[in-house]
Amino acid sequence: MLNNVLKALLLLAAISLGNSIVQAQTTAEPLPDNVPALLVKANEAYGDGDYILFRDSLLRLREMRPNNGEYMYQLVIAYALLDDKSSAYDLMLRMQQQGLSYDFNTTSNSLNIRGTEVFDYVNDLMKMAGTPVGESEVVFTLPETVLRPDSIRWDETRQKFLVGTLATGAIIAVAEDGQVSELLKADNENGMWSVFDMLIDPARNRLWVSSAATGAFEAFSPVDKGRSALFEFNLETLELVHRYPVPVDGRPHILGSMVLANNGDILIADRALPILYRKAADEKKLKAVIASKDLISMRGLAIEPDGRRAYVADREMGIMVVDFDSQKAGILAVAATLNLGGIDGLFFWNKHLIIIQNGIKPQRVMRLELDDTGTRVISVRPLAVAQEYFDFPSFGTIKGEELYYFANSQWSGSKDNKPVTVLRTPLDSNKDLVVPDMQEYLRQREEKMRNKK
Repeated sequence: MLNNVLKALLLLAAISLGNSIVQAQTTAEPLPDNVPALLVKANEAYGDGDYILFRDSLLRLREMRPNNGEYMYQLVIAYALLDDKSSAYDLMLRMQQQGLSYDFNTTSNSLNIRGTEVFDYVNDLMKMAGTPVGESEVVFTLPETVLRPDSIRWDETRQKFLVGTLATGAIIAVAEDGQVSELLKADNENGMWSVFDMLIDPARNRLWVSSAATGAFEAFSPVDKGRSALFEFNLETLELVHRYPVPVDGRPHILGSMVLANNGDILIADRALPILYRKAADEKKLKAVIASKDLISMRGLAIEPDGRRAYVADREMGIMVVDFDSQKAGILAVAATLNLGGIDGLFFWNKHLIIIQNGIKPQRVMRLELDDTGTRVISVRPLAVAQEYFDFPSFGTIKGEELYYFANSQWSGSKDNKPVTVLRTPLDSNKDLVVPDMQEYLRQREEKMRNKK
């Protein structure tokens, strides 16, 4: 029904606009080939009232960062300032189909494209996309003393969650009732810094910790800047077994998300550089297995149970599929209606990928069904969208058929941040997540279009 209404409205818009559609013009000024310089160019062009250059800079930005909703929003504004209704409506429709939530009535820069039926319709749908839907339940809230938690894992041996922190490099055990106890902490003896992720391997009695020296670490020393390592602990006694530093190459590194293959191999994503490392079960050093020039910021990491394929989430570029059998890597194929921007958490579950998106409006948890090749998404289901406790939801862990994850993040590093709450969302949900207000809105629009015929 939605597609029929939109097709009819867009046809009416095209007829009504007629010759008013602005002829495409391009700037003669050469554009930068990198994002920071393009942002500067766009800001300068907007300030100078050069809206053609403003638009062209944003077009280039969108080519380079296709999942960035803010660049899409600004491009719609550029079209509006040029009175290019057709292009503005086309992009608004694409944003609406991707589930993005913006209200173009809140800026005077959109005056040229307002006042039409297609604008009102698509803009109303985009506003409704920010309505909370899905399921989430508070499990516990961490104490105020737990600063900058950035990783969480379920420890079956202790029947507790383990939470790692950036601020103190501590790992704490948390029961489902919220009771906490500190297991270990960065100190001169173990040599750790901020804790970015953990792996629990009961079969081998190991706790693995990825750690890096960053400004978020309270005991940070400039001497350690850019250093990072994988730490191996005895899971039961928490004694340090071994330390695996990133090979020295003169560049900064932040070992972040990790996954454990059934054979004991560990894959680790570097947050500072687009490099994927492997710590083979039978080796005593890290080796780079993938270095991708197409990725910007590796975050979440997932792996199939048989270890054949791994999935790496990039906050800007989507999800990369790494096939170890064929020794090939490529971007996960998705429909144009799926936006994979702003992913932090990434998990593999029953031939699905579960993603936590905090760099997108609205913030959401989504379930992506994969085809038999594992390289293409064939269906999508939102699990939790714009929830009450969402404030930059980030990483999580799967326990049974549920995802446990941080609902909010202390991203600013300020001690005034709210304590972090852990939510639980079922992964097997098949509920219809179209909110009643939207259903009624669509029904009225469909009826209105029928009456026009």
